[in-house]
Amino acid sequence: MFGLNGDDSVRFLYLGVLLVILIGSIGLGRSRSAAKFRHLGVWVLLAAALIVLYTYREPALRFAAPVMRQLAPSRVAEVTTSEGARELVIARSDDGHFHIDAMANSAAVRFLVDTGASTTVLTQADAARAGIDVASLAFNQPVQTANGVAFYASAFLDTLTIGPDRLASVPVGVMPAQAMDTSLLGMNTINRFSGWRVEGDSMVLVP
Repeated sequence: MFGLNGDDSVRFLYLGVLLVILIGSIGLGRSRSAAKFRHLGVWVLLAAALIVLYTYREPALRFAAPVMRQLAPSRVAEVTTSEGARELVIARSDDGHFHIDAMANSAAVRFLVDTGASTTVLTQADAARAGIDVASLAFNQPVQTANGVAFYASAFLDTLTIGPDRLASVPVGVMPAQAMDTSLLGMNTINRFSGWRVEGDSMVLVP
């Protein structure tokens, strides 16, 4: 069902080229003059194997996709279904939640996906890194938190990039310092996608 995007394909091929260079350099470095032709044959075979690998890269990448998602669960993987549709897939983290590495304006922010939150909320530190002038914000909107009532400020992100998809003019709340230690991805952002679902240990966003 799943494949990887073009960037993953380039990385996959790049790793293969590095492997060929490493094996070839070890072989040639240890060879005598009479054995160099044998090693040249090995290089030719490895080059042919790379061509075959690139030719059949799509099924190979589909096989590798689940492994790569487990190695970096908060990374958003763009996949292609058997029907040719694009989907964004996030693997469940060890803590049982879904986390997303996104770009808030030009700042890298790790969000905890919270489908029970109506609004996407940034910590004050993440908001400042995203270029929001937190000193000018009015923290006058009450919200119930696990530690009691807190007051947050309303703001906007110019862009919020999730995987290859960029959302414009995203309204967010900004929590005061010490009130929250993790930014939350709420339903006002999730609903900007045409659909979403949870399948086992994967969350799927449909652009």
